[in-house]
Amino acid sequence: MQVVDLSHTIVPGMAQWPGDDQPLTIHRRSEHGQGTHMSSALEMGCHVGTHIDAPLHFLAGQPGLEALPVERFCGRARLVRLPGETAAGPLGPEILDGHDDADTDFIIIHTGWQRFWGTEAYYREWPYLSGDLARELAGRGLKGVGLDTPSLDDFQGRSAHDICAAAGMINIENLAGLDRLPAAAFTFLAMPLKLAGTEASPVRAVALVEKS
Repeated sequence: MQVVDLSHTIVPGMAQWPGDDQPLTIHRRSEHGQGTHMSSALEMGCHVGTHIDAPLHFLAGQPGLEALPVERFCGRARLVRLPGETAAGPLGPEILDGHDDADTDFIIIHTGWQRFWGTEAYYREWPYLSGDLARELAGRGLKGVGLDTPSLDDFQGRSAHDICAAAGMINIENLAGLDRLPAAAFTFLAMPLKLAGTEASPVRAVALVEKS
């Protein structure tokens, strides 16, 4: 079994969603030394880096992360690898053509947008789910959908979030390392912190890939 890390490293001062004013800081409370130990504290938003959005993010009255069973955050996944370097703009349902989603809990979409991670271009515009694609995914009984982009929607949009939230799906955004995943199904895990009444959390997303 190969464990593939699908998460970006959280680094102080890293780029975040445009307009988020919560600073991302790792405070070092103490260092190693005689009679001391290292102790750290975090200051950051819930949507930083590789993270999940629960339905509560866009749908009022839904449970917080602490109330969702852990089974919602793991399962069998299949990769949809888009050809070449996908341009920014809406993705249509045709990207699912030819993909067998039998016994699939998560669809992970590899757009190649990670190539812009750490640059201004990453958060300027990106590939996102069209309404038709979001409705197609929502109708498949999935636990969730993940992408290597900042959001399911464009910067001003929310329709894909609304559609997926209404279907009870979670969204995993800012995934990394999708080029290392196989075409065959794999086990996917994106476990959030157990935050009371909260709609999102950074995750250490991983894939468990069976060696051939």
